[in-house]
Amino acid sequence: FAANANAFSSSPSFRATQSSPTELNSVSRRNVFKSIVGAPAMAVIATSFSQPAFADVTNKIASQSSLRYVKRSIRELDRLELYAAQNEYSEIKQGLRTPALSEIRKNANVLIKGGEDGPEAENLLKSYAVFIKDIEALDSSASLGSRGKKGVELFGSYQSAVKDLAVFAEIAERSVTIPIRIEDGQSS
Repeated sequence: FAANANAFSSSPSFRATQSSPTELNSVSRRNVFKSIVGAPAMAVIATSFSQPAFADVTNKIASQSSLRYVKRSIRELDRLELYAAQNEYSEIKQGLRTPALSEIRKNANVLIKGGEDGPEAENLLKSYAVFIKDIEALDSSASLGSRGKKGVELFGSYQSAVKDLAVFAEIAERSVTIPIRIEDGQSS
């Protein structure tokens, strides 16, 4: 029993409980200081040896899915034609907030990022900006009409939005099919 007691009393955790409060504070401050100084140093070392990720490859891969989603958005927008022709303001507002149309910005931005290094990058950005302007005008008109403003016509804004989304999808499809450039000069 005495041998076990000596071994136990010589362990660091047992000695720490027998230390004075000043020794405990200095030990914990020192350990905290080491951990604070050591963590950023390790982060700098770890990041200096890592290779950067090529985000455009990820966006190129995700572009296929986003393109399918944009094409689904065209079909959903086509379903709103009757409501736009009849100036059904609340139906248009509700239709623009369905999942297929409410996620259009996110998916369009994935397509834009995937094609930003291609020859269609500028056209893609311009067509997206025109489409967003038209879809926002349609939503704004539907909001005005639902609040009671008289004479608000939706069909013109609707037709522009459909046409511009189709143009965006066409340009996006061309930019998605552009081959990915590999570092050694090969194309896939």
